[in-house]
Amino acid sequence: MGAPVDDDGAAQQARLLRLAVEGAGVGLGRLWMDYFSLGGDVGAVEVDAYLHECLGLPPFQRDLLAHAANGLLRPGAPRAPYSVDLPGAPQDPGTPPD
Repeated sequence: MGAPVDDDGAAQQARLLRLAVEGAGVGLGRLWMDYFSLGGDVGAVEVDAYLHECLGLPPFQRDLLAHAANGLLRPGAPRAPYSVDLPGAPQDPGTPPD
């Protein structure tokens, strides 16, 4: 953690997460609280930086954020993708990408 988002998949995941929560009117505080309650371990400032593609997060933390966001969205709203949903991502976590 701590470096800018330098992976295209991670940047796409951050962008789609930001669009999903902004479109649903979910605020940063609410997203962070749900993420933290799921076991997330970065602060609200870091989550905000990630959403704006200024800070990279490990896949597990990105997926916790997606899970927290998806739990806050109305049925039928665009969902935040998990890292395995992104193009080129391995479908089995133990499998290297193509």
